[in-house]
Amino acid sequence: MEHDSSRSGYHEPEPGVAGLEETEDWGDDFPKTFSVNLIWAEARDKDGRDGAIGFAGGMPWHCAEDMKHFKELTVSHPVIMGRRTWESLDPKYRPLPNRDNIVVSHDAQYRAIGATVAESLDDALDYARQEAIPDDGMDRSEIWVIGGAQLFREALPMATKAYVTLLDADVDADTYAPDIRGLVESGAWRVIDTGERRPSKSAGVRAYRFVTIAKA
Repeated sequence: MEHDSSRSGYHEPEPGVAGLEETEDWGDDFPKTFSVNLIWAEARDKDGRDGAIGFAGGMPWHCAEDMKHFKELTVSHPVIMGRRTWESLDPKYRPLPNRDNIVVSHDAQYRAIGATVAESLDDALDYARQEAIPDDGMDRSEIWVIGGAQLFREALPMATKAYVTLLDADVDADTYAPDIRGLVESGAWRVIDTGERRPSKSAGVRAYRFVTIAKA
């Protein structure tokens, strides 16, 4: 487990204590709880398969409406991502501003300038929960997992909500989101906000809808 020295304001976390949605004594006057949210946008691939989220290491669309929505939800919170997601970000927006960026990589030598590097999702969650000294203004009651597909699958059992942007678009794809529809059909998750279908001004995206899904 590696802690980027550029983020020296954090206490070194104790490994293996990444339990979520539990009340814990953090040594101050009130208990704190934590939740994990997943967030992604998905479209259909050109064969009609739902859940397309990536192609050739990047997103196969540019949707300004979704990017605004993503920023509004995640700003001032810790965001956890895999190495490939980190590398897919435009360098001029990396690290994502006004968020605590945490990158999961199994390579102990990996460096992500401006972010904390963790060797596992559990370690990343431990980092995300550590209060900064001095206070950095982050709201650590919600931790956001932002990709990619492997990290989504790993985080799914501990997540409480998924915020999914459904894009009306047909794209080339080689990477897919978890089968959230199947989870809803099985009763394990439930849709709590179907969102409103809205036309998109972004090229190649006909419309979009913000859907919120919660663990049942």
